[in-house]
Amino acid sequence: MTSHVASRRLVIYLGLIYVVSVWALNTVAVKFVLAAWLPLAFTGLRFLAMTALAFALARAIGEPLRIVRSDIPLLIGCGACGYGVYQYLWVFGLAHTTAFASALLATLSPVMTLAIVALRGHERVRSGRWAGAAIALFGVAIFEGAFAGHATFRIGDALTLASAAVFALFNVFSARLLDRYTPISLVVISLTFGTLMILPGAIPQMIAQDWSKVTPLDWGIFAYAVVFPIVLTYPVWSYGISQLGAGRTSLFQFGVPILAGLLSVLLLRTPIEAHQIAGAAICIFGMAVSQALGKTSLTAIWAQRTQGMER
Repeated sequence: MTSHVASRRLVIYLGLIYVVSVWALNTVAVKFVLAAWLPLAFTGLRFLAMTALAFALARAIGEPLRIVRSDIPLLIGCGACGYGVYQYLWVFGLAHTTAFASALLATLSPVMTLAIVALRGHERVRSGRWAGAAIALFGVAIFEGAFAGHATFRIGDALTLASAAVFALFNVFSARLLDRYTPISLVVISLTFGTLMILPGAIPQMIAQDWSKVTPLDWGIFAYAVVFPIVLTYPVWSYGISQLGAGRTSLFQFGVPILAGLLSVLLLRTPIEAHQIAGAAICIFGMAVSQALGKTSLTAIWAQRTQGMER
């Protein structure tokens, strides 16, 4: 690997770490504001603002927004899986579970993405990457207390699990479009489709919302949720997919619950326990294994060693 390629790869990894950090903070922040906002009132107003901001950004940088007619079904699928259907599941799930649990179950999305791309033959997923993903997911489970007597399964957990499956499809759909659309144009177009899906459910809650309960801090968090988690991260995420593939990029999502846990300690004064520290270490180790052994077949290595022993 040349120094230029290594430098570009480092920039991509740093960009994906930035995305994961923003998503982790968003999970904690949105959980906080849902005490004052109706879930779909928050989501509907947020997506209206995000769509307008995304169009303004695309126009400011001269981004072309042309749609190939044959791509419309796939673009609608991206809108549904990345925004529309996904947000219904995610925000209601978050409203009925903890920020920790939401972040944990969201990390199942990379595993689902790997399964989808492997089954459909879009990417060749080596057993080394599967092993790393399994270790990382095991670490997340430890971090969230699955083996410390704290884990409980709620309706919010089921909704969040469904949202993880839906987002896995977004990773796969977007990978099929990024050879014809830039990351920003794909965000703008699919975000528009997603917003159109959100509004029918959001408008009634926006009318019923008691706006007197919304504090200046809540509005500040709303502004953050508008600007950062999608408009200023999905283009980076999509670029990562275009360079690394959907399977490898999706593995960075394992970092979200770790950072969400740490941010909960710093911002919400949530106490951290020993099993969470151990789980964080195991999760990070699993991500490292997945990256290091991404091109390695453990089955082939075992076969070679077995043959050597037979000789």
